[in-house]
Amino acid sequence: MATLREIDVKYRFKEVECNIIGQSVTEPEVVAKLFDYLKHETKEQFIVVNLTSQHDINCFEVVATGSTDSVCMRPAEIMRTAIILNLKAVLLIHNHPSGKSKPSQADINFTKRVCEAAKVMDINILDHVIIGLDTFTSLQQTHSHIFN
Repeated sequence: MATLREIDVKYRFKEVECNIIGQSVTEPEVVAKLFDYLKHETKEQFIVVNLTSQHDINCFEVVATGSTDSVCMRPAEIMRTAIILNLKAVLLIHNHPSGKSKPSQADINFTKRVCEAAKVMDINILDHVIIGLDTFTSLQQTHSHIFN
């Protein structure tokens, strides 16, 4: 007899303070408002929002929780749920507990690596939004060349 691992994907529901009906979730302002609660977190959290082909939210996943100034993961972990659910687009989100939303060089380099990996799998990375205390930064707006 052998023991095999079986994957079981389960959805949980989370109420948010933002009404996204009729709004494009690809707009960084909408993304920042949906995940505004991250500004109060004391550790970095990295979230992937998985989108339908019409860019509606299918689900989101907290992929990793790090320390006060870093979080570690592989591009494969970013793509995992989109691949399992056969989705074509994702948004990346993480917070900076320092309160400053300016991307670090590590943030930029990681986003480049994820975009390169996603292209191979025909998954679109639409944006990487960094949540600070009173501001947010959209890497699509500040570093659009990464996403091409």
